[in-house]
Amino acid sequence: MDSEKLIHKITEKKALKDSEELLNYVSESGENTKEYIRYKTLWAMLQTGNEMDEETVNQGYKAVKRNVNGRRKSILLNIAKYAAIVILAVSAGYFIQYRDIDSEIAMNEIFVPKGNRTSVVLPDGSKVWLSNGTKLVYPESFVGDFRNVQLEGEGFFEVIHDEHHPFIVNVGEHRIKVLGTKFAVVAYPDDDEVKAELVSGKIQFDIHSGATEESYKSFMVKPMHSLVYDKTSGKVYESIIPDGFHDYWQKGTYRFRNESFDSLATKIARIYNVEIIFSDEELKTRTFTGTLSVDDNIYTLMEVFKSASGKPFGYKFDSGKIYIDK
Repeated sequence: MDSEKLIHKITEKKALKDSEELLNYVSESGENTKEYIRYKTLWAMLQTGNEMDEETVNQGYKAVKRNVNGRRKSILLNIAKYAAIVILAVSAGYFIQYRDIDSEIAMNEIFVPKGNRTSVVLPDGSKVWLSNGTKLVYPESFVGDFRNVQLEGEGFFEVIHDEHHPFIVNVGEHRIKVLGTKFAVVAYPDDDEVKAELVSGKIQFDIHSGATEESYKSFMVKPMHSLVYDKTSGKVYESIIPDGFHDYWQKGTYRFRNESFDSLATKIARIYNVEIIFSDEELKTRTFTGTLSVDDNIYTLMEVFKSASGKPFGYKFDSGKIYIDK
């Protein structure tokens, strides 16, 4: 099966279990399996635009047409634009691979590099927006009593309601159970906190207690509230979602109020794919109020922080690192 035919079947939403030809192709070799999962996952990204504007997609489309001229004069528009997304996504550093094929269910894994965003349509129609060094693992199709996904990083979910098949976001040893709602999760493995932010609907935050594998302490999250679990102290904090919450996910604009330089440095490092190094602990405690956009120039952004600081500080760039000192 050539790539064009494989893409065509995927755009027709052919699942493995519904196509003997697809199943035979995937079963032939590990390379076939990888190609199928890579295309399947990228097609899911394309369904919500992949945060790419029309001009960017059209540029990739022209590149695809140049590559197929000698083989075939025409190609279906949706397939060509899909192929454009493949080229653009791979060149941008997106990492897509297969995890396993078990009982004819493939596991997709997508990794969004720092400084990038994307969105994915899951098999049940639920949508996920992913950002900055985030990994999502999900099945090609949901089977059984639960719709399970695994998240490392941050994502905003719009989950299709299905009371008979709860949606579960696994974040390390903890989990968030959902029936149908809009919510965000921030759960980077290296962070000291796991945060669940509920916009609408109902979610249950299950924190692993450590007694047994299935021992959890459960907390209900209120709409327009966030629940934060401190992994170091074991404490749970509740707060109201601040104004501008939606701006970050919909427009790429992050609003902050009296946030420490240390906390902002973590966010900046992920958004702009840089490492920030403080020469003095006091610098980390300085607080700022304002906004930043994923489209901001990092050099301009640092000048804004410098001018907004009550006390002067200096900085320098060197090989993807920003050194900040007094």
